[in-house]
Amino acid sequence: MQIKFQYLFIFVLFLIQVNFSFAQTNKPTTGPVFDNIGPVFSVENLDLLPDPAQDLKAIFDIDSKQTDASKINYIIASLHRYYNMHVRYGIPKENIHLALVLHGGSTKDALSSNVYNEKFKVENPNEHLIKSLSDIGVDVFVCGQSMSYSGYNKADLLPEVKVALSAMSVLTVYQMNNFSLIKF
Repeated sequence: MQIKFQYLFIFVLFLIQVNFSFAQTNKPTTGPVFDNIGPVFSVENLDLLPDPAQDLKAIFDIDSKQTDASKINYIIASLHRYYNMHVRYGIPKENIHLALVLHGGSTKDALSSNVYNEKFKVENPNEHLIKSLSDIGVDVFVCGQSMSYSGYNKADLLPEVKVALSAMSVLTVYQMNNFSLIKF
């Protein structure tokens, strides 16, 4: 009985060691485009990787509302991941063309920190996300219908945000220009 217990004990220790070693082998990291935003995992033995000579064009449809006003909208941060992931795997940064449109529950993410602070009592946690995307050439739109419905106007927005007639208009125009729709 004691020998069976020793084998069982050794086997359990082995499983714990194997489990810890798997858990520690692949952690997401940031870069090479954004150093503090957009962590991605390294993936080996890929069966599909975009052609580095092709342009990647995508429009992100963002209507998700973060219920905690002090937290970032993780969908906006996914554009940072998109850049980090594809550049890390050999797609030239200049071959990546992204845009996003905020509407519905995410309309508030387009607000300047002053207006955001007045309404939610914290600074807009998405300001640095939107600015860093705009700085790299991402077009950032807010739905004019959602903006108006929410009682905001253009003066209430971050300077990087452009007002569109509607999210539907932005999505139609970009898709007609061969941008793929990404909707979470």
